[in-house]
Amino acid sequence: MRITHTLYLFELPDMNFDRVAPWFERLEKIVFGDQMQVCRTAFLSDLPAIKKAALIGEGNGTFLAQFLKHCDCEEIHYIDSSKKMLDLAQKQFQMNVFPGLERMVFYHLDLSLDVMPDQNYDLVVTNFFLDVFNGATLNNVVSKIASACTRDAHWLYADFQVTGNRFQRCRAIAWVKTMYLFFRLAADIQTMKLTNPSALLDRNGFQIKWFKEFDNGLMRAEIRQRKDEFVRDAGLF
Repeated sequence: MRITHTLYLFELPDMNFDRVAPWFERLEKIVFGDQMQVCRTAFLSDLPAIKKAALIGEGNGTFLAQFLKHCDCEEIHYIDSSKKMLDLAQKQFQMNVFPGLERMVFYHLDLSLDVMPDQNYDLVVTNFFLDVFNGATLNNVVSKIASACTRDAHWLYADFQVTGNRFQRCRAIAWVKTMYLFFRLAADIQTMKLTNPSALLDRNGFQIKWFKEFDNGLMRAEIRQRKDEFVRDAGLF
């Protein structure tokens, strides 16, 4: 196992998931069962050959364990703003044997302030991550991530949504409001409003290949790919 390191570029802001880190996985299973994990991993078996991946805001390593089983990429950068989440992820892999751990590098970064640690990622993963930012910061974060990607990169995205019929929308609104109130109190998240990042992803050239919905429409998983012709026409490279 290669010794991982932490990169600090700026002082962390008020938003901090350290307080909920020890309880996050348990709370998730109590409230949603396995639905969030099923949503996260929905398209792992559909990924093409990947050389360099950035897993952003993945917390305690639950998704990473499945990712390593499906993706034989050369380099994986694991990025999270919570030091305790990173510690939990590293401890999990020190206690278990997972293939490809020598390819892992852990970064303690907050992308609302910090830059991406490297360039030329052909896969980025943001599962239940983009929903913690307000509109202006979300635009900044998505742009930072996209600028670090290759021309034909893939983007795995999973998050909550408000859509569907009247019952589905009312249910989703109730859950979303409850979750935002909890995480505002527990982690000082920046926003109380769920912003759909689809337009931002489209603007940066990442077009939907496939999507699936889970938990009666409350969650959505997408696999997107950047189109080279869009990148060229938009002058992004």
